Amino acid sequence: MENKHIFYLAPLRGVTDNIFRNAFERHFGRFDFLLTPFIPTVKGISINPSHVKDINPEYNDTARVIPQIIGNVPSEIATLANHIHSLGYSTVNLNLGCPHPQITRKKRGSGLLPYPELIKSIIDETISQIKCSFSIKLRLGLESADEFEKIIPVLNSFPLHEVIIHCRTGKQMYDGDVDLVSFDKYYSRLISPVCYNGDIWSADLFRQYQYRFKSINRWMLGRGVLQDPFLLAQLRSDNQLKRDIPRIKSLHDEIMGRSAEILCGPSHLLGKMKEFWGYISFCFSDSKHILKKIHKISTVNGYNHIVNDVFSNETLIDSVD
Repeated sequence: MENKHIFYLAPLRGVTDNIFRNAFERHFGRFDFLLTPFIPTVKGISINPSHVKDINPEYNDTARVIPQIIGNVPSEIATLANHIHSLGYSTVNLNLGCPHPQITRKKRGSGLLPYPELIKSIIDETISQIKCSFSIKLRLGLESADEFEKIIPVLNSFPLHEVIIHCRTGKQMYDGDVDLVSFDKYYSRLISPVCYNGDIWSADLFRQYQYRFKSINRWMLGRGVLQDPFLLAQLRSDNQLKRDIPRIKSLHDEIMGRSAEILCGPSHLLGKMKEFWGYISFCFSDSKHILKKIHKISTVNGYNHIVNDVFSNETLIDSVD
Protein backbone atom coordinates (compact mmCIF):
# COMPACT_ATOMS: atom_id res chain seq x y z
CA MET A 1 0.00 0.00 0.00
CA GLU A 2 1.23 3.47 -0.89
CA ASN A 3 1.16 6.07 1.86
CA LYS A 4 0.65 9.04 -0.43
CA HIS A 5 -2.97 9.98 -0.92
CA ILE A 6 -4.01 10.83 -4.48
CA PHE A 7 -6.77 13.40 -4.94
CA TYR A 8 -9.05 13.71 -7.97
CA LEU A 9 -11.47 16.43 -8.98
CA ALA A 10 -14.87 14.93 -9.78
CA PRO A 11 -16.65 15.78 -13.04
CA LEU A 12 -19.68 18.03 -12.50
CA ARG A 13 -21.39 18.88 -15.75
CA GLY A 14 -21.76 22.60 -16.34
CA VAL A 15 -19.41 23.48 -13.48
CA THR A 16 -15.96 21.86 -13.60
CA ASP A 17 -15.02 22.86 -17.13
CA ASN A 18 -11.47 23.83 -18.05
CA ILE A 19 -12.10 27.40 -16.90
CA PHE A 20 -13.00 26.20 -13.41
CA ARG A 21 -10.26 23.57 -13.32
CA ASN A 22 -7.51 26.03 -14.23
CA ALA A 23 -8.80 28.80 -11.97
CA PHE A 24 -9.15 26.47 -9.02
CA GLU A 25 -5.62 25.15 -9.33
CA ARG A 26 -4.20 28.63 -9.72
CA HIS A 27 -5.71 29.79 -6.44
CA PHE A 28 -6.24 26.67 -4.31
CA GLY A 29 -3.64 24.11 -5.30
CA ARG A 30 -3.24 21.19 -7.67
CA PHE A 31 -5.17 17.97 -7.85
CA ASP A 32 -3.27 14.86 -8.82
CA PHE A 33 -5.88 14.14 -11.50
CA LEU A 34 -8.97 15.90 -12.82
CA LEU A 35 -11.89 14.19 -14.58
CA THR A 36 -13.74 16.26 -17.13
CA PRO A 37 -17.52 16.43 -17.33
CA PHE A 38 -18.69 13.69 -19.68
CA ILE A 39 -18.39 14.04 -23.43
CA PRO A 40 -21.21 12.21 -25.27
CA THR A 41 -20.33 9.85 -28.06
CA VAL A 42 -21.34 10.79 -31.61
CA LYS A 43 -22.28 8.77 -34.67
CA GLY A 44 -19.81 8.54 -37.53
CA ILE A 45 -16.05 8.51 -37.70
CA SER A 46 -15.24 12.22 -37.42
CA ILE A 47 -15.27 14.38 -34.29
CA ASN A 48 -16.02 18.08 -34.58
CA PRO A 49 -13.45 20.11 -32.62
CA SER A 50 -16.29 22.04 -30.94
CA HIS A 51 -17.51 18.75 -29.44
CA VAL A 52 -14.27 18.34 -27.49
CA LYS A 53 -13.41 22.01 -26.91
CA ASP A 54 -13.31 21.55 -23.12
CA ILE A 55 -10.31 19.21 -23.48
CA ASN A 56 -8.37 21.35 -25.93
CA PRO A 57 -4.73 20.64 -24.97
CA GLU A 58 -4.05 24.37 -25.02
CA TYR A 59 -6.06 24.68 -21.79
CA ASN A 60 -5.40 21.31 -20.19
CA ASP A 61 -2.54 19.38 -18.66
CA THR A 62 -2.95 16.18 -20.64
CA ALA A 63 -0.86 14.26 -18.13
CA ARG A 64 -3.35 14.91 -15.32
CA VAL A 65 -6.69 15.62 -16.99
CA ILE A 66 -8.78 12.51 -17.72
CA PRO A 67 -11.54 13.02 -20.30
CA GLN A 68 -14.76 11.21 -19.50
CA ILE A 69 -16.98 9.63 -22.16
CA ILE A 70 -20.64 8.65 -21.93
CA GLY A 71 -22.25 6.26 -24.39
CA ASN A 72 -23.20 2.61 -24.93
CA VAL A 73 -22.07 1.83 -28.50
CA PRO A 74 -18.53 0.38 -28.50
CA SER A 75 -17.56 1.69 -31.93
CA GLU A 76 -18.66 5.21 -31.00
CA ILE A 77 -16.86 5.06 -27.64
CA ALA A 78 -13.72 3.84 -29.42
CA THR A 79 -13.89 6.55 -32.09
CA LEU A 80 -14.14 9.26 -29.45
CA ALA A 81 -11.48 7.65 -27.24
CA ASN A 82 -9.02 7.41 -30.13
CA HIS A 83 -9.65 11.02 -31.07
CA ILE A 84 -8.98 12.02 -27.46
CA HIS A 85 -5.79 9.95 -27.53
CA SER A 86 -4.70 11.82 -30.67
CA LEU A 87 -4.94 15.05 -28.67
CA GLY A 88 -2.28 13.75 -26.28
CA TYR A 89 -4.31 12.04 -23.55
CA SER A 90 -3.16 8.64 -22.33
CA THR A 91 -6.39 7.47 -20.66
CA VAL A 92 -10.14 7.97 -20.87
CA ASN A 93 -12.92 7.22 -18.40
CA LEU A 94 -16.29 5.67 -19.20
CA ASN A 95 -19.25 7.08 -17.28
CA LEU A 96 -21.43 4.37 -15.75
CA GLY A 97 -22.58 6.62 -12.94
CA CYS A 98 -24.71 9.50 -14.24
CA PRO A 99 -28.05 9.17 -12.39
CA HIS A 100 -30.25 11.55 -14.37
CA PRO A 101 -33.36 9.82 -15.78
CA GLN A 102 -32.95 11.30 -19.27
CA ILE A 103 -29.60 9.48 -19.37
CA THR A 104 -30.45 6.25 -17.54
CA ARG A 105 -33.57 5.43 -19.54
CA LYS A 106 -31.37 5.26 -22.65
CA LYS A 107 -29.12 2.68 -20.92
CA ARG A 108 -26.32 5.15 -20.48
CA GLY A 109 -24.58 6.20 -17.27
CA SER A 110 -25.91 4.27 -14.28
CA GLY A 111 -28.73 3.02 -16.51
CA LEU A 112 -26.29 0.32 -17.69
CA LEU A 113 -25.66 -1.09 -14.21
CA PRO A 114 -28.57 -3.60 -14.18
CA TYR A 115 -27.12 -5.16 -17.34
CA PRO A 116 -23.71 -6.66 -16.49
CA GLU A 117 -23.50 -8.71 -19.70
CA LEU A 118 -24.10 -5.60 -21.78
CA ILE A 119 -21.41 -3.77 -19.81
CA LYS A 120 -19.06 -6.67 -20.45
CA SER A 121 -19.64 -6.62 -24.20
CA ILE A 122 -19.25 -2.83 -24.35
CA ILE A 123 -15.94 -2.88 -22.48
CA ASP A 124 -14.66 -5.91 -24.40
CA GLU A 125 -15.37 -4.42 -27.83
CA THR A 126 -14.14 -0.97 -26.81
CA ILE A 127 -10.82 -2.05 -25.32
CA SER A 128 -10.00 -4.05 -28.44
CA GLN A 129 -10.32 -0.89 -30.57
CA ILE A 130 -8.71 1.86 -28.51
CA LYS A 131 -5.11 3.05 -28.27
CA CYS A 132 -5.24 4.43 -24.71
CA SER A 133 -5.88 3.00 -21.26
CA PHE A 134 -9.41 2.81 -19.96
CA SER A 135 -11.05 3.41 -16.59
CA ILE A 136 -14.60 3.21 -15.28
CA LYS A 137 -16.57 5.54 -12.98
CA LEU A 138 -19.75 3.98 -11.66
CA ARG A 139 -22.24 3.79 -8.84
CA LEU A 140 -23.13 0.82 -6.67
CA GLY A 141 -26.16 0.12 -8.83
CA LEU A 142 -29.15 1.79 -10.44
CA GLU A 143 -31.93 0.65 -8.12
CA SER A 144 -29.97 -1.29 -5.49
CA ALA A 145 -26.39 -1.72 -4.31
CA ASP A 146 -26.93 -5.48 -4.68
CA GLU A 147 -26.46 -4.96 -8.42
CA PHE A 148 -22.74 -4.42 -7.83
CA GLU A 149 -22.30 -8.11 -6.96
CA LYS A 150 -22.78 -9.09 -10.61
CA ILE A 151 -20.65 -6.22 -11.90
CA ILE A 152 -17.51 -7.27 -9.99
CA PRO A 153 -16.62 -10.26 -12.22
CA VAL A 154 -17.20 -8.09 -15.29
CA LEU A 155 -14.79 -5.40 -14.09
CA ASN A 156 -12.27 -8.04 -13.05
CA SER A 157 -12.29 -9.46 -16.58
CA PHE A 158 -10.41 -6.47 -17.98
CA PRO A 159 -7.11 -4.63 -17.39
CA LEU A 160 -8.79 -1.41 -16.29
CA HIS A 161 -6.65 1.59 -15.39
CA GLU A 162 -8.83 2.12 -12.31
CA VAL A 163 -12.38 1.89 -11.00
CA ILE A 164 -13.95 4.97 -9.39
CA ILE A 165 -16.95 4.17 -7.19
CA HIS A 166 -19.52 6.75 -6.14
CA CYS A 167 -21.07 5.14 -3.09
CA ARG A 168 -24.71 5.73 -3.98
CA THR A 169 -27.20 4.14 -6.35
CA GLY A 170 -28.44 5.97 -9.40
CA LYS A 171 -31.92 6.05 -7.87
CA GLN A 172 -30.57 8.11 -4.98
CA MET A 173 -29.31 10.81 -7.34
CA TYR A 174 -27.31 12.92 -4.85
CA ASP A 175 -29.69 12.46 -1.93
CA GLY A 176 -29.37 10.42 1.23
CA ASP A 177 -26.23 9.02 2.77
CA VAL A 178 -23.39 7.26 1.00
CA ASP A 179 -23.53 3.48 1.41
CA LEU A 180 -20.27 2.78 3.19
CA VAL A 181 -21.35 -0.74 4.14
CA SER A 182 -21.76 -1.80 0.52
CA PHE A 183 -18.55 -0.08 -0.55
CA ASP A 184 -16.71 -1.90 2.23
CA LYS A 185 -18.27 -5.16 1.10
CA TYR A 186 -17.25 -4.82 -2.54
CA TYR A 187 -14.18 -2.65 -3.12
CA SER A 188 -11.51 -5.08 -1.91
CA ARG A 189 -12.79 -7.72 -4.36
CA LEU A 190 -11.83 -5.62 -7.36
CA ILE A 191 -8.52 -6.32 -9.09
CA SER A 192 -8.05 -2.83 -10.52
CA PRO A 193 -7.05 0.13 -8.31
CA VAL A 194 -10.11 1.66 -6.65
CA CYS A 195 -10.87 5.34 -6.07
CA TYR A 196 -13.44 6.34 -3.44
CA ASN A 197 -16.04 9.00 -4.34
CA GLY A 198 -18.86 10.40 -2.24
CA ASP A 199 -19.51 12.92 0.55
CA ILE A 200 -15.99 13.98 1.48
CA TRP A 201 -17.27 17.19 3.04
CA SER A 202 -14.55 17.85 5.61
CA ALA A 203 -11.14 16.79 6.88
CA ASP A 204 -12.83 15.00 9.79
CA LEU A 205 -14.97 12.88 7.45
CA PHE A 206 -11.95 12.15 5.29
CA ARG A 207 -10.07 10.82 8.31
CA GLN A 208 -13.02 8.57 9.12
CA TYR A 209 -13.07 7.14 5.59
CA GLN A 210 -9.29 6.83 5.62
CA TYR A 211 -9.40 4.84 8.87
CA ARG A 212 -12.24 2.61 7.65
CA PHE A 213 -10.85 1.90 4.16
CA LYS A 214 -7.19 1.46 4.96
CA SER A 215 -6.17 0.11 1.56
CA ILE A 216 -7.67 3.06 -0.34
CA ASN A 217 -5.35 5.92 -1.26
CA ARG A 218 -7.31 7.44 -4.17
CA TRP A 219 -10.02 9.94 -3.27
CA MET A 220 -12.34 11.93 -5.51
CA LEU A 221 -13.59 15.32 -4.33
CA GLY A 222 -16.76 16.72 -5.84
CA ARG A 223 -19.40 18.88 -4.18
CA GLY A 224 -17.34 19.04 -0.99
CA VAL A 225 -14.47 20.91 -2.63
CA LEU A 226 -16.84 23.12 -4.64
CA GLN A 227 -18.58 24.19 -1.44
CA ASP A 228 -15.26 24.61 0.36
CA PRO A 229 -12.35 25.12 -2.04
CA PHE A 230 -9.94 25.18 0.93
CA LEU A 231 -10.72 21.49 1.53
CA LEU A 232 -8.05 20.13 -0.82
CA ALA A 233 -5.30 22.00 1.07
CA GLN A 234 -6.73 20.79 4.38
CA LEU A 235 -6.59 17.18 3.24
CA ARG A 236 -3.00 17.69 2.14
CA SER A 237 -2.26 19.30 5.53
CA ASP A 238 -1.18 22.46 3.74
CA ASN A 239 -1.37 25.06 6.49
CA GLN A 240 0.14 27.70 4.22
CA LEU A 241 -3.14 28.27 2.39
CA LYS A 242 -4.82 31.08 4.30
CA ARG A 243 -8.59 30.80 4.62
CA ASP A 244 -9.74 34.19 3.42
CA ILE A 245 -12.29 35.89 1.19
CA PRO A 246 -9.80 37.50 -1.26
CA ARG A 247 -8.76 34.04 -2.47
CA ILE A 248 -12.40 33.10 -3.15
CA LYS A 249 -12.92 36.43 -4.90
CA SER A 250 -9.89 35.77 -7.11
CA LEU A 251 -11.35 32.38 -8.06
CA HIS A 252 -14.72 33.95 -8.80
CA ASP A 253 -13.29 36.83 -10.82
CA GLU A 254 -11.18 34.55 -13.00
CA ILE A 255 -14.08 32.21 -13.71
CA MET A 256 -16.42 35.08 -14.50
CA GLY A 257 -13.88 36.90 -16.67
CA ARG A 258 -12.96 33.86 -18.73
CA SER A 259 -16.60 32.75 -19.03
CA ALA A 260 -17.64 36.20 -20.26
CA GLU A 261 -15.13 35.83 -23.09
CA ILE A 262 -16.68 32.65 -24.48
CA LEU A 263 -20.36 32.56 -23.47
CA CYS A 264 -23.02 34.03 -25.75
CA GLY A 265 -24.85 36.77 -23.90
CA PRO A 266 -25.42 37.87 -20.31
CA SER A 267 -28.13 35.28 -19.57
CA HIS A 268 -25.71 32.41 -20.17
CA LEU A 269 -23.06 34.12 -18.04
CA LEU A 270 -25.50 34.73 -15.19
CA GLY A 271 -26.71 31.13 -15.38
CA LYS A 272 -23.16 29.83 -15.08
CA MET A 273 -22.28 32.12 -12.19
CA LYS A 274 -25.48 31.36 -10.32
CA GLU A 275 -24.58 27.68 -10.51
CA PHE A 276 -21.13 28.54 -9.14
CA TRP A 277 -22.77 30.32 -6.20
CA GLY A 278 -24.97 27.31 -5.60
CA TYR A 279 -21.79 25.76 -4.24
CA ILE A 280 -19.46 28.55 -3.11
CA SER A 281 -22.17 30.27 -1.01
CA PHE A 282 -21.71 27.51 1.58
CA CYS A 283 -18.38 29.10 2.50
CA PHE A 284 -20.22 32.07 4.00
CA SER A 285 -22.08 32.38 7.29
CA ASP A 286 -25.28 33.66 5.67
CA SER A 287 -25.27 31.28 2.70
CA LYS A 288 -29.05 30.95 2.26
CA HIS A 289 -29.58 34.70 2.17
CA ILE A 290 -26.68 35.21 -0.23
CA LEU A 291 -27.93 32.56 -2.63
CA LYS A 292 -31.49 33.88 -2.49
CA LYS A 293 -30.33 37.38 -3.48
CA ILE A 294 -28.11 36.11 -6.29
CA HIS A 295 -30.83 33.91 -7.76
CA LYS A 296 -33.17 36.90 -8.04
CA ILE A 297 -30.72 38.94 -10.11
CA SER A 298 -31.45 39.33 -13.85
CA THR A 299 -28.67 41.70 -14.98
CA VAL A 300 -24.90 41.51 -14.88
CA ASN A 301 -24.69 44.95 -13.22
CA GLY A 302 -27.07 43.85 -10.50
CA TYR A 303 -25.11 40.65 -10.07
CA ASN A 304 -21.82 42.53 -9.74
CA HIS A 305 -23.32 44.84 -7.11
CA ILE A 306 -24.52 41.97 -4.93
CA VAL A 307 -21.36 39.90 -5.33
CA ASN A 308 -19.12 42.85 -4.45
CA ASP A 309 -21.24 43.41 -1.35
CA VAL A 310 -20.82 39.75 -0.37
CA PHE A 311 -17.05 39.87 -0.75
CA SER A 312 -16.84 43.14 1.20
CA ASN A 313 -19.22 42.48 4.08
CA GLU A 314 -19.91 38.76 4.59
CA THR A 315 -17.83 36.43 6.76
CA LEU A 316 -16.43 32.98 6.08
CA ILE A 317 -17.25 30.01 8.23
CA ASP A 318 -14.34 28.00 9.66
CA SER A 319 -15.05 24.98 7.45
CA VAL A 320 -17.94 23.34 5.62
CA ASP A 321 -19.38 20.32 7.45
